[in-house]
Amino acid sequence: MLEVSIVQCLTDNYSYLIRDKETNLVGVVDPSDFKSVDTEINRTFKKLDFILNTHHHGDHIGGNLELKKKI
Repeated sequence: MLEVSIVQCLTDNYSYLIRDKETNLVGVVDPSDFKSVDTEINRTFKKLDFILNTHHHGDHIGGNLELKKKI
């Protein structure tokens, strides 16, 4: 079963933190803003295992480089 947290990013975007309850793997989808996503990671799951991007626009990948350091 998956646990999903919606993270508001920038002024009009959302990223999604997903945790598999069985394996405890945590991923983020389209992390457009590092700070917003990092705050939610630290509040909820305390770790990050992978990043998924649906496409390469800046409003979907803006947080990738900083979040990659958390993996």
